[in-house]
Amino acid sequence: MVDFRNFIGRGTTSGTPLNIFAQVVFFVNVGGGEFVDLGPQQAAFKGKIDTPFYKGDLSLTLKLLEGGKAEINLNGSRAAQATYTTAGSKLSIEAKFGSHEQVISFEPGGKGNVETYLSVSGSKSINVHLAPGTKPAVS
Repeated sequence: MVDFRNFIGRGTTSGTPLNIFAQVVFFVNVGGGEFVDLGPQQAAFKGKIDTPFYKGDLSLTLKLLEGGKAEINLNGSRAAQATYTTAGSKLSIEAKFGSHEQVISFEPGGKGNVETYLSVSGSKSINVHLAPGTKPAVS
C-alpha cells in the first residue's frame, strides 16, 4: 500500500496554510487552502480560488484502498469508480464522475520539493501548485 504523504510537498501537514498558484499563462497566486486531513491512505483539501475560468471552492477528499482502488470526491461530486497508479514520485488517480473521466495527479515539486503539484485533466482541467503560506525552515 502506498503512503499518500510521499506524493505531496515535503513538510506539508494537516492544517498547514497553503497558497494556491494556478497556471493561467504563468503561475499566479489565485487563492489559499489547507489539507484538513492528511494521513497515509487519506487526505482532504479545502480551499478557495479565483481565476478567470473558475471562482469558488476547491475541495478534494480521497482514500487509497487495497488493489489500486480509490474513493474520491472533487468539489462535492463523488467518483463512481476510481483507481490509482504510481510512477516514481507521482500519484495518478483515474476517476469517473458521471460520464466524465478525470485524471488527478499529485507530485512534490518546487525548490526543496516543498510544493505539491496538483493536476486535474479531462473534461475539466487545471494545474495548480500548493505552496506553503509561510517559508519552511531550511534543514
